[in-house]
Amino acid sequence: MSNAWDTTLRLLGRRDHSMTELQQKLKQRKFSSEEIREALERCQELSLQSDERFVESFTRTRIRQGYGPVKIIQELIARGVNREVIHRSLNEEKPDWAHYATAVLQKRNKSKAPWSREELQKQQRFLLYRGFDQETITQVTKAWQLAMKE
Repeated sequence: MSNAWDTTLRLLGRRDHSMTELQQKLKQRKFSSEEIREALERCQELSLQSDERFVESFTRTRIRQGYGPVKIIQELIARGVNREVIHRSLNEEKPDWAHYATAVLQKRNKSKAPWSREELQKQQRFLLYRGFDQETITQVTKAWQLAMKE
């Protein structure tokens, strides 16, 4: 078990991981199922790994990178985090997605010129690609256009 345990500690020393990620990485390193199970149980007992903490950390990082809730949730699910854990964490944090979407637009648009219809659609597609929901996109782009007219 010590090799799986040491590897788990090294992985967690770099960054938080979901339980599923740790399990996959240990499997890739050819540890036995028993070694993996023991190492992960020990991590849980010592509170070294927590999917809740991973969701919080991952979400903060992705928000700083300019991503919205849809994309973040998809990425967390792909990393094996339970949907219930994801939604509970996001509901506790209550991020201001409109504020974050506006920040993404400000970073992307240095000019203060009003948008043409084509440019508006381009900006909306960009925010959609970044993982913001349609309601937030509509709210933010309307506010942005009003601000540009002033």
